[in-house]
Amino acid sequence: MSSLFAGPAAAQGVPPAETIVRARRELIMFHGQSNAMGTGGNPALTVQQAYANVGFNGGVRPGIDPVAMTGLVPLVEYDGGHGTGGEVGTNACADGLVEYTASAGGVPFAAQYSRYSAFTSGEGGRPIGYFASFLDDANLSGYPGWNDSQLRLKAMLSLMRAEAQAEGGSIGWLATTWQQGEADSTGLIETRQSYKSKLIALERCHWLKLCQVDLPEQGWRPLWLIAQVCSHNSYGAGSMAFCNPFIALAQRDACLASPYLRMANPQYLFDYADESALGQPMLHLTNESHRWQGRYFARALYQLIQDRAAGVALRNPSLDMVQAIVVNARTVFVVFNVPAGILTLDTTWVAPTRNYGLDVRDASGAIVPASESDDNLIESVRVIAGNTLQLRLQADLPSTASMISLGWGDPAEPPSIAGRFGGPRSNIRDGAGDNDLYVASDGTTRPMHNYALVGDVALS
Repeated sequence: MSSLFAGPAAAQGVPPAETIVRARRELIMFHGQSNAMGTGGNPALTVQQAYANVGFNGGVRPGIDPVAMTGLVPLVEYDGGHGTGGEVGTNACADGLVEYTASAGGVPFAAQYSRYSAFTSGEGGRPIGYFASFLDDANLSGYPGWNDSQLRLKAMLSLMRAEAQAEGGSIGWLATTWQQGEADSTGLIETRQSYKSKLIALERCHWLKLCQVDLPEQGWRPLWLIAQVCSHNSYGAGSMAFCNPFIALAQRDACLASPYLRMANPQYLFDYADESALGQPMLHLTNESHRWQGRYFARALYQLIQDRAAGVALRNPSLDMVQAIVVNARTVFVVFNVPAGILTLDTTWVAPTRNYGLDVRDASGAIVPASESDDNLIESVRVIAGNTLQLRLQADLPSTASMISLGWGDPAEPPSIAGRFGGPRSNIRDGAGDNDLYVASDGTTRPMHNYALVGDVALS
């Protein structure tokens, strides 16, 4: 597994000035809307404490009930109680970080210094502005979601501080995970640019107005990991998000622009709950998918901790397009950031989709056709190097061609499906799962490959 963690892959931006200082008890805060709360995750799967990780006495979803935030108890997932119940993935994330530190770092659990606390600060069905405090820097208030998160965070830090004082330890805010964007995909408010700007600003607000205020002894910014939203097809063909994943693209844009935000994985690789009986599209992960998402967060956290400990820029832990090179009128090379192993075209886990998810588009985002009767300009896709795909075209590249898109979706497919069986997705992965396996709740194993992010890259 050492190849997964050998060094930064395509580090971006300027290295942060601060270097991580590990604490005895560290917080991982799940954040966002319904998928961050485990909606669709019944029943809970991770119901026994494996290590020394803790959560609120009222569970991983305390809501705003003060009685649910009066003590620390073993971190487990649960059914019933506050929120929707079921698996969230907080436990899988915290446990996974312990296990990656042991397997990749060579430090067994008993010798590890840090222990983790976790909870989810999700708010069902809310747009990004609901979580924000985009006011002047001196104003610490915000919209209801911001105030709710602040309440939960203050309660957790208070409990962690009391534990540290009793045991002579220290506390830190290690990371925030972000699962949100479904509400903004069809909200007719946010654009790709506005969501990108607000996400970057939200991370800054957390640092400036929460961490620096409530945890002033911490001199470095908590990590911020994003699970790329995947529901832009399931709203239906009448939605502005149908085959135009502008929120998923905005999340990627924010990560490319910020030295602090990073994408853990695209969520199209998971199974989604069939919620047609509720009269709604496939928006929520299954319980196994929530648990597996926690493991993807854990791996990315471990990798980024290594960068912070070394004082270097955070790597891009995702499989992601970085360049599209026009070789000649009918050939394009697409170069990727490949975290582990080599590029692989794989239709065994994620269902096949046209051109493995790739298309040629113009500046407006419209597909560039081969002719009036054929909307697919791409003739073939093949791997020609460990980090490069070759696209062969069936007609000369027209002057209107502006970019290569990946994972935007095929308009010919049913509009009501999300996840690995339908909707926007790709069949492009790396080899991270060759040596890194997720053990599902039924004991079966699944490769922890990195699947390519939904994205686009300009032709050059």
